[in-house]
Amino acid sequence: MDDKQHVRSAAVLLGLLQQFTVETERYVEAISNRHHLHRTDLNALAAMVAAAREGKTMTPGALRAALNLSSPATTALVDRLDRAGHLERRRSEKDRRQVHLEMTDTARATGSELFSPLAGAIAPVIDALSPEELHIVMTFMQGVIEATMTARKDVEPTSQPSNGVIPEPR
Repeated sequence: MDDKQHVRSAAVLLGLLQQFTVETERYVEAISNRHHLHRTDLNALAAMVAAAREGKTMTPGALRAALNLSSPATTALVDRLDRAGHLERRRSEKDRRQVHLEMTDTARATGSELFSPLAGAIAPVIDALSPEELHIVMTFMQGVIEATMTARKDVEPTSQPSNGVIPEPR
């Protein structure tokens, strides 16, 4: 592959990644609307799943930091998820002042219902890969995720966390 072809292929690949992102966002928007969940609710549950996967305990402060929310917005989010039966607040056994957030079976069932169709649609694509191809794709995706996180840190404002309101353009 010559340099011109490599540049064209890289541009096509970036376009495919962009299209994947857009389609994923559309899927999440559709399921959010169907199940009357805010996007922030889904992001919170995803953050809790990730924390549990890593053996970490989610607290309101950790959730606030993970989602870049203000304290009042975090409180409203936790209250909303608690009322919907998606999480429970538990006092820490070590420090009774600290509150731990735990996903409920309802949240797990809802998450499965929401994302099983997408996982089922993607599974045959993954299954068609050889072990070597799968390893290459996994390495590539990890690099893309890390690069995206780095780029996000470079453009994130250093001001106050979000209150959920998008500022008007000036």
